[in-house]
Amino acid sequence: MYRSSSRTPLRIGAAITAVLLCWHFLSLSSYGGEYDEVKQLNPVVGSAAAAPSATPVVPEPQLPCDSLHGLQDVFLVLRTGANEALDKLPAHFNTTLRCFSPGGYGIWSDYEEMIGGHHVMNALDRIPSDIMENHPDFDYYRRLQKHGRGTFSADELDEWATAPNGASGRDTPGWKLDKWKFLPVMEKAYRQRPDAKWYVFAEGDTYVSWRNLLEWLSKIDASKPLYLGHEMQIGDVIFAHGGSGYVISNPGMKKLLVFLATKPGVYEEITAGHWAGDCVLGKALDDAGVKLSWQYPNFPGESPYTMDYNATFGGSSKRNFWCYSVNAYHHISSHGIQEAYRLDQKWALEHSQPIRYGDVFHHLIRPHITPRIENWDNECADDEGAMETFADCRQACQDKSQCFQYLYNPIDSSCKTSSVIKLGERQAKSTKPEASLVSGWLVDRVDDFMSTMDATCKSQSDAWKLPD
Repeated sequence: MYRSSSRTPLRIGAAITAVLLCWHFLSLSSYGGEYDEVKQLNPVVGSAAAAPSATPVVPEPQLPCDSLHGLQDVFLVLRTGANEALDKLPAHFNTTLRCFSPGGYGIWSDYEEMIGGHHVMNALDRIPSDIMENHPDFDYYRRLQKHGRGTFSADELDEWATAPNGASGRDTPGWKLDKWKFLPVMEKAYRQRPDAKWYVFAEGDTYVSWRNLLEWLSKIDASKPLYLGHEMQIGDVIFAHGGSGYVISNPGMKKLLVFLATKPGVYEEITAGHWAGDCVLGKALDDAGVKLSWQYPNFPGESPYTMDYNATFGGSSKRNFWCYSVNAYHHISSHGIQEAYRLDQKWALEHSQPIRYGDVFHHLIRPHITPRIENWDNECADDEGAMETFADCRQACQDKSQCFQYLYNPIDSSCKTSSVIKLGERQAKSTKPEASLVSGWLVDRVDDFMSTMDATCKSQSDAWKLPD
């Protein structure tokens, strides 16, 4: 199982704002996504949900692309698979990829195709033929190449969609194949853009906050061989978690590729016997002399909707990342990507400083928090036993001084509470209306928590964790 090694700008004037009414914001505002129910209960100020039905929605201005200083020095690698590409990639086209020129990014999968006018390339087309023809991980790949997505039966797709995550990842053929993409994509990315200062790696459920990431990179020496990301460990290998987003400098990439050229077949053999491609990549980089620089909490590895905003890092110093800036999120839905993007745009137009975790909580999470939400799971974990009513569950939380939120299950009358504030997500659909989970928060305590956390940032000038 993965375990963490250490868990712990521009102000745009009114004149410019007036002309930056971007056409594609309309499509984002009309997106029917995961958080619509919450928006209706407690809409974000200025969002489409907050506008009266008779009032036309006015598109919000967006940050001009030329204000993203340093984007031309970046090559983005977006890794996906045929099992998810149609669902996850479209959310990135007007967000993650909006400001990139065609040569500034590459999308790699296990199946070459065009999606929304974007070329999705095959990451595995140069895998040695003996592996391709004989390794069981490639049974799925061969079927996919020969017949396309239609080759898979409805039963197979249903089985894979509901497969649980285990100690060695998700037990599906698409997930098992994914580990083979990490090393081939290194060479492909470098060949496509050998002059990039930085190679940024993301997945279909990763959101990159470009303004923050670029400002952070501007403070780091790109002439050094660097490997930057959210530190994880399997066995004795410490590596950057793939879905959290990670960065390799040009010298780091060169060093890796020169080293791999001297070890033909070695890392393919390691990949064949491993289950995590990001771990194999981390080992190869370490063997090549490119050590991982631990960059939690810049890359938290979580969604803004399910993370613990009171988490700390830094060992005994216990720095809380409320005051720090975030570069990327993981496990974020398509609608979540669009919400995070809208917030980034709005923040950049109104503030000169980078957006921090606390700002994200204020503007993305707090507007949704309410005493009661039906059909919602806010991920409470502390079991309070059986309660007759939702009100009793709320009272159980009220009686605990450190409790912020509560979750009631009317089927078994169970009540759970939590001292960690999370928004959570819509409950999985049920055929029984009476099975709807009911979530709620002690709003006054949440507001007091925000004030306390904000006060801790007043004496802090640094917004980033930087490489040593």
